Amino acid sequence: MNTKDTILVLTSADDPTADAVTAALAQAGGKVARFDTCDFPMELRLSATTTAEGGWAGMLSGAADTLDLERVRSVFYWRPTRFRLPAGMSPADEVFAAVEARHGFGGLLASLDALWVNDPVKSAAAEYKPLQLAVATRCGLAVPRTLLSNVAADVAAFAEKVGGPVVCKPLSSLVFTEDGQQPTKCYTTIIDPADVHPEAFAATAHLVQEYVPKAFEARVTVVGTLPIAVAIRSSSQAGQVDWRADYDSLTYEHIDVPDAVATGIRRFLIRLGLSYGAFDFVINPEGRWVMLECNPAGQWLWLEHETGAPIAAVLADLLMKGTWA
Repeated sequence: MNTKDTILVLTSADDPTADAVTAALAQAGGKVARFDTCDFPMELRLSATTTAEGGWAGMLSGAADTLDLERVRSVFYWRPTRFRLPAGMSPADEVFAAVEARHGFGGLLASLDALWVNDPVKSAAAEYKPLQLAVATRCGLAVPRTLLSNVAADVAAFAEKVGGPVVCKPLSSLVFTEDGQQPTKCYTTIIDPADVHPEAFAATAHLVQEYVPKAFEARVTVVGTLPIAVAIRSSSQAGQVDWRADYDSLTYEHIDVPDAVATGIRRFLIRLGLSYGAFDFVINPEGRWVMLECNPAGQWLWLEHETGAPIAAVLADLLMKGTWA
């Protein structure tokens, strides 16, 4: 008898995306235990011992939920927050306690024989855009011609080789604040190689790509083996370069994914060990699909609200099954 009947949801207390998945699990009759890593060790108790079978037996206990580790079928890992440590610790003790918590609490969860959506270690590796571009090409997906450099002269040479406009885009999804202002995101920007300042460009790594002409863009939310594609069109200049820069200008439409692209996506996820991915594609005027990136924890709830795409229900189904291979 399979006693693995619990879906562990690791997320912050007020995350609407996790709320939607939890609600879908409840509607499907799933047994859910929900925790946030920030509750450890102050409000979350951990007790586990090794078993003869090579696993761990024990419990996680919080104010609202108790989890039997041996009953975990799958884990929905969706942006949990940092450990919250006891007040009054010295800086050295805080560092030590946080590292021990990560290796102990995190290591225990990593040992679970369960489906992860997504495994945080594999997600961290998959966030590297140079890795994504290489893997995508090996899996048969088209990607833009790309330069990775901190040498300003390379940009002009690359633009000449491309023979058209080039864009610079961030290598990470960092959101930063400056001088106490509102949080700022870095968006894809068309650049003139003549404006690149050598010293500033030399300060870090930069991703420069050919600008791919667009008929429209598509966000392909992939759950297990199922791609759910939404065409995204923008009526503004900023949104046409990077649709995230102007949400008010966007319209949405369900579309199908070409078979060859769907096959490449599945290969990509398998190679990187992911159960979920939010892929961004440009579809050029000739209908060619060009992959820009894959976010292993990409947002999707607004697409469900805009189009009715049943992403929460599909995620719940995957978590209930505990496998997608």
